[in-house]
Amino acid sequence: MPAKKKTTTKKVIKKTTKYITKKNVEVKKKSSAKKKQPVKKIAKKKVAKKVLKKVVKKIVTPKAPKIKKVIVPQEFKAGENIVYPTHGVGRILTIEKFRYDLVEEQLYVIQFFQDKLTIRVPFAKAKLIGLRNITSKPSMTRTLSVLKQKPKIKKAMWSRRAQEYDQKINSGDIKLLSEVVRDLFRKDDQTEQSYSERQMFQVAFERYTREFAISTSLKFEEASTKILEILNKR
Repeated sequence: MPAKKKTTTKKVIKKTTKYITKKNVEVKKKSSAKKKQPVKKIAKKKVAKKVLKKVVKKIVTPKAPKIKKVIVPQEFKAGENIVYPTHGVGRILTIEKFRYDLVEEQLYVIQFFQDKLTIRVPFAKAKLIGLRNITSKPSMTRTLSVLKQKPKIKKAMWSRRAQEYDQKINSGDIKLLSEVVRDLFRKDDQTEQSYSERQMFQVAFERYTREFAISTSLKFEEASTKILEILNKR
């Protein structure tokens, strides 16, 4: 009986030692696994940060495109009277800035007396369309000598002459305009004019008279009377 007890105690000791060693191994594995986990997490965080940086770089909102400013010297001032060839005498009301398609430029806001019209002309196109100052007083008085001459009427059909008169009226040249006034004026005792002739004369006469009035510092009615007196004395 005592021999059996010894063998069992030895077996028990062996089993316990094995069990303890197994436990230690498992504990060590678990501890090593636990220690390794934070390393993986740190590595993942670093990768995530790099990815975020790349994404942020890609998603960065682009800079607003620069607006191109068209810089052209200002030739006329607000409140100044000017001549626009196709509309006649006008006044610059103000200067405005206008922006379109990332381009910014300045405009003349012009009001016309004859047509009761307001238009906007960019600084860059002022020369191209023939925008000019009012004719000086000496140059304007010289055009009166043209009005004193006898009318020069060509022996061509009215449609052809009307085309030439229209070109002269819209040329912006005060001398050519005075020629139209001279050629289309008719006295009361002269032959009657067609409706289109009278209309064309009225346009030319009013444009010429308005510029003459401003140039000589007269009222429109006074300038009109003076010009009609010159035309009737021919």
